[in-house]
Amino acid sequence: MPSKDNRNGAVQGIADIYAKETQFNQLSFLVRTMMNKGINTAIPVRVTKVMAGSGSVGYVQALPLVNDMDAQGNAVDVAVIPSLPYFRLQGGKVAVITDPVVGDIGIAVFAQKDTSNVVAGTDKPVQAGSFRKFSMSDGWYIGGFLNQAPETFLQLNQDGTAVLTANSGITINGDITLNGQLTATGDIRGNGHSLSNHTHTGVHGETSSANG
Repeated sequence: MPSKDNRNGAVQGIADIYAKETQFNQLSFLVRTMMNKGINTAIPVRVTKVMAGSGSVGYVQALPLVNDMDAQGNAVDVAVIPSLPYFRLQGGKVAVITDPVVGDIGIAVFAQKDTSNVVAGTDKPVQAGSFRKFSMSDGWYIGGFLNQAPETFLQLNQDGTAVLTANSGITINGDITLNGQLTATGDIRGNGHSLSNHTHTGVHGETSSANG
């Protein structure tokens, strides 16, 4: 992709002054041009938009964080990648859901072939959608890298301990089986009753304290 040279308004290409000097230079320039235009592997990106899909399928719009350069070393602006399916850690019907948000940094990886016919529920090989190879149109987003420190997280330590931090609260849907001791620094409530500040009524109508 050409860029404009701010010094004289001329449009610069990716060929330098030596590209036509020898047959080797010409062939080298041709190969580099084809690779630069047609082969995409992976690149860091920043999420600019999150788009919900059906079920657990979601997409992001992302901006590559590394510009191209022309032959003079001038930056060539990159275009936003309009739609990348994003990654969830999932196996079967179980998953860890940490959907991306605008501003996240991750990596976009690009498939060897046209993957447009690979959709949710695909269970056998499908025909490639076209003859394109290593195209940004066949990208996938994996986050996240180089992001801010998390405030809600599950930390698994090498000493065998685990820390779950959720300052706004934790909701568990389902029964809990605990093999071990439960220690609480605050009150525990069950069915509307406080474990620390409840009273008992005796058989004769007398009441006792929580520790009685």
